[in-house]
Parts: sequence; structure tokens; C-alpha cells
Amino acid sequence: MAIYRLEGGETSECKLIHAKKTSLEYESHIEDWLENSPWALIQNETILWIDRQPSAKDEEGTIYPDLLGIDIDGNLVIVEFKRARTPRDVVAQLLEYAAWADGLSKEEIQNIAENYFNENNIHQGIGFNDVFTNTFDLLESDELPLLNRKLRLYIVAGEIPDRIIGVCNYLRSSQRVDISCISVSVFETETGERLVDMDTIIGDDNKVELKNLHANGTSSSRWTGNKGVREVVKDAVNEITNGDTTVEFSIKDVKNHIHIKNPNFKSSTVSGQITAGCTNHNSKGHHPSSKHNYYWRIGNGKYRLYDPQEDRFEV
Repeated sequence: MAIYRLEGGETSECKLIHAKKTSLEYESHIEDWLENSPWALIQNETILWIDRQPSAKDEEGTIYPDLLGIDIDGNLVIVEFKRARTPRDVVAQLLEYAAWADGLSKEEIQNIAENYFNENNIHQGIGFNDVFTNTFDLLESDELPLLNRKLRLYIVAGEIPDRIIGVCNYLRSSQRVDISCISVSVFETETGERLVDMDTIIGDDNKVELKNLHANGTSSSRWTGNKGVREVVKDAVNEITNGDTTVEFSIKDVKNHIHIKNPNFKSSTVSGQITAGCTNHNSKGHHPSSKHNYYWRIGNGKYRLYDPQEDRFEV
């Protein structure tokens, strides 16, 4: 794969500057980068990190998951990083972490999170519930989801061998384990600018929806609509507002509206699509590089359609 940086003022005068793939020494910092950019792991979906390398004890000693987070639905997110080529035992290692995390209670998760917040000087003096509400821009009246109903597992590495991909695909398709593989490549231009490519090899592609087996033993694993996720969300908002820029809506309103027509749609992507499409939402630090003029945030958890004649974003 060739990566280029576009350089030049006028469109007709632009030229492509080649970015060479580095020796991946930068990958020792990938964990830092993702911790600082919680929206980058899964495209247009924010993750609230609640710990980094927590001490998890099992019968054979102590294990240390690299990053532990939580999504808008209350599911735990476990990320394991590997520099360069992924070793064969990474899947077993990740499943060990999953076995530990699966037993965490609501109180234990909240304690882990609040300790992490305090140790890293973030969300000072704010309890877990308020941090969750603020992070995912929920209404204060919204009921928080049950915690730890499902686990989402991620392998992030410079190179993921076919054998690892095959095992993860088997776990995902046959055993209903929500496991994803993301390949990371770092490039550097001649001017020293660094570019990072994150390629989802298997797993979350904003269309996958892992479901429980139906009563008849069959299962469905994919959102099979013809439209892209962004268009589905936009259509739902337009149907709720009827195109009226004065009508307010919440993320919950959009999720419920979509679920009526498309129960297989992955609801956790709705929040990311709205914040990514919100003109003034980057003031809260969400998806700063993927802003579109679709929606306008008018208050905590409240939105309306963007009005180009009335709305002005102040930096």
C-alpha cells in the first residue's frame, strides 16, 4: 500500500509527497496514541477508557490487559497491543483477560474507572456515572445501561498473521465471540510528518452485529441494509425532525427510531455518527478530524439539524 501526503495551495498545483513506511519503532507508542484518542479504535465510536494495564489476577499469577474501556452500551472493551508481528499465543492471552473481565461487577468496574481517573488527573471529582453521561453526551434523565453485559476484544498490531486471523474469524463467526483484529502501519513523509493507518482486518466494520442464537438455532451476524451507516442515521434524524431545524432530538431518540425498522443495526455506532456529523461537537474533543455539517449540538445530549444560515461555530 502506498501512502501520500497532498501538498500545494491550489488544487491544480497540488502534488503527492510519498510517505515511506517506517521500521515501526513508533508502534511502541501506539498504546499512548489510542489512550489519548479514544475515538480512533473504532471508526466514529467513542470509547471511555477506564484503566491501562490493570492488575488482573488469575490462578497462575497476575495478568495485565493493555487497555480496558467501556462503550456507550456498557460493554467492556479489552485491547491487547503487540509490536510488529503478532505472536500465536495472543488469542489465548486475550481470552484470559476476557475470563477475568467477565466476572467484574458493576461496583468493581466503577471503582477501577474512578481510580484510573484520579491517578491520571482526568475527570477530577466526578463520579463514574457523570463521566459516562458526559462522555457519551447523554441526557441527564437517560438511564445508564447495565455494565458488562458483553465483552469486545481487540488485537492491535503491526502485522497480524493469517493463522491469527483464521482463529479470530472462527471465534467470531462460530462461537459468537466479539473479537476484532486491527493492523497498524506508521508512515513518515520526507518532511517528517507521521501518518498512521489503522486497518480493520476482521471484526468491527460498523456493520457487524453479533447476536444471540435464535430459538430455532439460526443466527444473524450482519446489518444487511443497502445503505451505509451514516446514511441510515441521517435518514432517521430527517424522519424524526421532518427536516425542521428547530426540532430537537437525542441520541436515544435516533437509536430507538432506527431499531424499529432495523433491529439488526448496531446501535453503538449511532452516537459516533451524530458526534462526527455535528458541526460544533468537537468543542468536547470528539472526533476532531471527522466533522461534517449535519447536526448542531444545543445542550447536553440535545441536538437539532444544522442550519447554515443561523449556526456559527466559535473556536
